[in-house]
Amino acid sequence: MESDQLIHRYLIGEATAEEVAALDGLLAADPELRRKLIFEAGTDARLREIALERVADESAEKMAPVKVSFLSPVSLLSIAAGVVAFLGAYLWTASLKPEVVATLVSSEGASWESSLPTLPGSKLTAGSLNLTSGMATIRFRSGAEVVLEAPANLVLETPMRGKLLAGAAVIDVPDEAIGFIMETPDSYAVDHGTRFAVSVDEKESHSAFEVLEGEISVHHPVTGEEVRLSGRQSSTVSGDGMVKIDGPLPEKTLASTKGRVRIDASPGAFSVVGNNEVEYLHSDFLMAKKSLPNEAFDRRSLFTFDLTGFDPDRYASAGILLNLVPTGIGYAAHLPVVNRFQIYGRAGEAGPVDGSLPRWETVAKPEECELLGTFEIPRSQKRGTFGIETPELMAFLKAHPTGRVSFLLVRETLELERGGLVHTFASDSHPASSGPVLEFYQKPKSDHDTE
Repeated sequence: MESDQLIHRYLIGEATAEEVAALDGLLAADPELRRKLIFEAGTDARLREIALERVADESAEKMAPVKVSFLSPVSLLSIAAGVVAFLGAYLWTASLKPEVVATLVSSEGASWESSLPTLPGSKLTAGSLNLTSGMATIRFRSGAEVVLEAPANLVLETPMRGKLLAGAAVIDVPDEAIGFIMETPDSYAVDHGTRFAVSVDEKESHSAFEVLEGEISVHHPVTGEEVRLSGRQSSTVSGDGMVKIDGPLPEKTLASTKGRVRIDASPGAFSVVGNNEVEYLHSDFLMAKKSLPNEAFDRRSLFTFDLTGFDPDRYASAGILLNLVPTGIGYAAHLPVVNRFQIYGRAGEAGPVDGSLPRWETVAKPEECELLGTFEIPRSQKRGTFGIETPELMAFLKAHPTGRVSFLLVRETLELERGGLVHTFASDSHPASSGPVLEFYQKPKSDHDTE
């Protein structure tokens, strides 16, 4: 049933419960319809008031001046005002409900970090959707459909406007949603009936737009530039301005590994636990934990690189990379939101040189080593590559240019409650992920270079 019919049946008192519920849903989603109902309710109340006044006047002319049961005009006005006030209060309350901006149509292998609902079919109000893995399709109430590719962060603003803060999306805009706007941190595109792609590279601080069908206009608010794109034209945008490309975006190339040298950790990386109970350890994992109420369940890990015959002076910088892998040991909820790790260095072997089993009290301690850098991991993250690339690390390696160097991994952050998560990184024996890696960056100096 059309909205006009629902309003009419509601005002004359013939609307069923189902029709009232349908009208309520339309009013919650459409401010213009709410204004229309207020106007028609006021008009209806005034017409009823006039009709009652006429009946009262005709009755007064035909009857002797006796006491009658009709309400006075003042009372009728009060009733009419009350009706309008009631409707106004109801509609004002309805207008306070968050407006539905979009619907989450589907998700494919998706995981989220979002305060908005993430179940397919959910109605979405204004807010942010952070897609950490997989893909998702979001249909704005205007009809514009966005296919989001992780990792991505999309802000829902209005039925006709969204903002992509990171990641990539393909946007399909039907005729009824022409004028739909997709913003990025440095620009925005206005649709003119089309299908287009948007990507935002946070690290490089630039955006890119590519028309797949139809036409869009891309605007740069800072410089005031505007370009029209059609066919398969594209544009890149940065803080400095825009570049129009007469064709699709060039395919991205992977970063070159030229000038980069990787050294894998020597076999035998290991962890130790405060109570020396080996059942709390596993050779596939490098573990890190700082526990309550004492260090009995603390874990630290050590790994070694052999630099024999290698010259660190030929490179400008170096980094240590560790692959975080999940084991499900402990509760992430018992940790702070962000957890801090330290990497220490020392020359020589990490563990006992006599071949005995490493024990908590016999391996290197932080105070016996040199702090080379720190990194942080959110408690919600169970996978990823982490590590350090610091001047202190490079200085340490240059100070020990030959032989073996060892590193100690410690979690500085204390758990909030007992049973907190044990962070685990792949060791050199892990079956699926690579163990610790030492990387040197920058093209080696040529024989013609001087110190």
